[in-house]
Amino acid sequence: MTSAELLQRLKTIGIKHPELCKALVKEKLRLDPDSEIATTGVRVSLICPLVKMRLSVPCRAETCAHLQCFDAVFYLQMNEKKPTWMCPVCDKPAPYDQLIIDGLLSKILTECEDADEIEYLVDGSWCPIRAEKERSCSPQCPILVLGSSDVNGLLPAANANGESGKAAADVVDLTLDSSSEEEEEEEDEEEDDDDEGPQPKRRCSYEKGLVSAC
Repeated sequence: MTSAELLQRLKTIGIKHPELCKALVKEKLRLDPDSEIATTGVRVSLICPLVKMRLSVPCRAETCAHLQCFDAVFYLQMNEKKPTWMCPVCDKPAPYDQLIIDGLLSKILTECEDADEIEYLVDGSWCPIRAEKERSCSPQCPILVLGSSDVNGLLPAANANGESGKAAADVVDLTLDSSSEEEEEEEDEEEDDDDEGPQPKRRCSYEKGLVSAC
C-alpha cells in the first residue's frame, strides 16, 4: 500500500476520540502520591518534529508515553521510502498498526491557528502559549522623547539611586544679567555726570578755630 492509502485508512479507523485523549491528559497529569513534585501542566508543540512545519494530521503510537505528536502524512511518506517505523519523538518503535490520530489535538489545531505551542492543564483543558514578542503589548523600556537639548544623542546620566536623571532644563544665568545691568547703570551715571558738567569744589569752613574736613 502507498503512503496515501495508509493515511486514508488511518483516518478511517485510527482516530481517537477527543474525550479519550482528554482523559489520557488528565491521567498523565494526575498527582502521584509517591512524588514530591506536582505537575500542573505539560506543553505540546504544534510543530512536527520531522519537518519543522505545523501539524496537519497529529499522530503518535499508542504505546508512546508522551503526548507530543508528529505529522502522519510525512511519517508515512518517510517510511514508504525507507521503512524504520521509529517514533521521531522518543525513538521507540511506532509501527503502523499502533498509530492513532489524536482527536483532541486535531480539534485544537483548527481552533488555535495563531500559536505554535499549547499547554495541557490538570483538568484536561488547554491554553495557547504565545511567543514573548506577541504577549508583550507594550515595550518594556520607557520611551524617551528627545528634545532640542539632546541633539547630540546624549542621555541623562543616572544618579546614585540608579534612577535616570531628568532632562536638563534651560538655565538662565542671572549673574550675567545682573552684571550687565550694573554696567548699564554705571554708564548712565557717567553720562549724567558729563551732562551736568564739572562739580564745584567744596569750600572749607572755619568756625571758632576748628577746621572742617573738606
